Amino acid sequence: MVLAQLLRELRLAAGLTQAQAAAALGLTQTGISDIETSDRGLELLVVRDLVRVYGADWLEFVAELERRLAAEPRPASTLIRKVLGKDVAP
Repeated sequence: MVLAQLLRELRLAAGLTQAQAAAALGLTQTGISDIETSDRGLELLVVRDLVRVYGADWLEFVAELERRLAAEPRPASTLIRKVLGKDVAP
């Protein structure tokens, strides 16, 4: 559930709807919803692709996931570097 919640927060921080994220990956909006509610299993490559679409750095994402699993979270918005090809100021 921690992973699904972080992905949802990251999508929201990137300012994307479920439909926009789904379109970027060739999934359905329902597929993104199922990922975010843990109703669908998470494949590592899909998670990596979602992180890329959301404009976050993969290694920072993994580090944040580890922090959250260790109960030391920070806002998902701090992971955003690019949104759909546009740089975002830190």
